Amino acid sequence: MSWVYLQHTYLTMHKDQSIFDKYTPTVVTENLTHPFPINGVVFAWAMTPSGKNHEIPLFDIADALNDPELSIWLHLNLTNSQVQRWLKNTPLIPDRVVEMIDEGVTRSRLERIEKLDDCLLMVMNDFHQEFGEKDSDSSLGTLWAILTPRLMISLRNNPLRTTDRLRSDLRGGLLNPCSAIELFHELIDLRAEYLRTLLIRLSETMDDLEEILLKGKELPEHEYLGRIRIQCSRLRRQFSPELIALNRLQKRLPYWFSDEDKYRLNDDLDLLSYLVQEISNLYDRAKVLQDEQAAHVAEFNARNLQVLSVMTVIFLPMTLITGIMGMNMEDLPGLKESFYIVMVLMALAGAAVYLSLKVRKII
Repeated sequence: MSWVYLQHTYLTMHKDQSIFDKYTPTVVTENLTHPFPINGVVFAWAMTPSGKNHEIPLFDIADALNDPELSIWLHLNLTNSQVQRWLKNTPLIPDRVVEMIDEGVTRSRLERIEKLDDCLLMVMNDFHQEFGEKDSDSSLGTLWAILTPRLMISLRNNPLRTTDRLRSDLRGGLLNPCSAIELFHELIDLRAEYLRTLLIRLSETMDDLEEILLKGKELPEHEYLGRIRIQCSRLRRQFSPELIALNRLQKRLPYWFSDEDKYRLNDDLDLLSYLVQEISNLYDRAKVLQDEQAAHVAEFNARNLQVLSVMTVIFLPMTLITGIMGMNMEDLPGLKESFYIVMVLMALAGAAVYLSLKVRKII
């Protein structure tokens, strides 16, 4: 059964009038017609084994999907209601995949759909594309990718950095994949490249902070180190599950993965393992710097408290003599010749406080 066809509707207004043809591209599934969600398409790319790739015009996507000689990448906007309806009704995607997307899966996961051995679902982390802020540390977003032998469908709610970079490289001729599987590897490599760039920038920042501490210069702000540590913790929390999932995928690859695809997947696994380890190292370095900074602050405060304590001890006898000699009780009624009584009471009060501190083991 063809996925796409042209439905001809003939409108006869009059016996002598002309017949008008109206062509509407539709997708047929189980005797129901569902229009292809052109408004929800962000990008569409066609690949051939010979390497003659091209961007697919929006109104030609339906025909391209029906061409068995082409491998297709569809990048769709998941917030579009037409895309959501198309996903539920297209025969290109298993129902279980659509159910997982509807459930709002956000935890990193990479697994093969067991019901259909020719479909692979990936729920990956990617970085939000923040336009106008080239070197900003983007927050993490979710990228859904559905991979079959000749089709890759990627879904996102917000613009993501890796997919935008992939689109730009394809249009500029920097990449020339021959299949959807090869394009999937390029997607993984681009994301790893950006993650590595981010880690290099964080590592350089950590080097500068360590140099400041070693030279004894002004200490960096505690909140700055805290933000770096939180960012490393978040990256490790998000990308570590993907490392586990890739190891699981490597043990049960789909039958349509060639030997070259297996080697590239092994390279992707090694690179991600290195990056996750680098994230952990940066986290530990930030923790050591925070501890060292806390030690410097504690030492600085202890030094200041020691100075205050010495000053207090120096002026304590002066303060005591001034207080005692400044007591004038001769002119007060009923307190004549009570100087010695007051001194005894002061001594008793001091002794009581000293004994109380001794009993509580404070001194």
